[in-house]
Amino acid sequence: MQEVIVNVLFIAVLVVLAGTLFFDVRKKRNRMKTAEREGVELAADLNSKLPEGYVVLKDLYILTKLGRSRIDYVIVSPQGIFALEYRELYVYINADEEGSRWTFAPGIKGKPFTSPLYQSKVHLHCIKELIGDKPGLKCYPMVAFPTVAEIKLKNPSDECFVGLVPEIIPFIEKWQGEPCLSAEEVAAIVELLKLNSEKVHEMEKPEPAKEIPEEYKAFIPADFRDPEEDDEDEEYEDEDEVTEEDRLPEAQETQDEAGSAAASDNVQAQASSADADSDTQQK
Repeated sequence: MQEVIVNVLFIAVLVVLAGTLFFDVRKKRNRMKTAEREGVELAADLNSKLPEGYVVLKDLYILTKLGRSRIDYVIVSPQGIFALEYRELYVYINADEEGSRWTFAPGIKGKPFTSPLYQSKVHLHCIKELIGDKPGLKCYPMVAFPTVAEIKLKNPSDECFVGLVPEIIPFIEKWQGEPCLSAEEVAAIVELLKLNSEKVHEMEKPEPAKEIPEEYKAFIPADFRDPEEDDEDEEYEDEDEVTEEDRLPEAQETQDEAGSAAASDNVQAQASSADADSDTQQK
């Protein structure tokens, strides 16, 4: 009789474990599908929901001092230029506006990856150089994640956006002050960016820079600050473990590239190598 009871309890434990595993896998697959769907719908939402006069450019190539790079979205408007990077990550992310590397929350497997906000700032800097002298031009770096992601942002500022997909358009629309570009200037900038993108896309891939240019260092002050000045990061309460298989292929590629850069002792070589390869990522 005792043996029967033990066997029944053993089977019950196996059923519970199998059920837990099943629902956990199902939950993660649903999050992955949500991330994919929102990425596909993002372009249509931007084109249909933004105010009149806002022009959306997708997959725009630009040449930086770190190499050739691709921007997910550039929105040119009378209120300024918005450069948006979208990442199909559906996990918990520790982000720092002032650092070149972002990490996953404790308990989540994954190597540090290049800050997409840093990339966005570099992209906007290069766009401004391409446009030339334009006093009063406003630029807004942006990074968006699917609604199933969770972000903890350190050192946030008002003119930078790091958030979820539903928050993108409200952020853009809140900058409805005095226009800094006329309709003619918007059209001219759009045409310039398109022509430049075609040119950069067709050119041979340049050699990556050996170190971060001085003007780019201002975008990542935390990398050059005394470590003792930084407060310790707070930990997430939720520490669900996510394996490499749980991430989208694009996310894995981004993390692999960032991981190889992280192995370098030179901070400058880390960021330049990751950014120079950004045009080959599947975003």
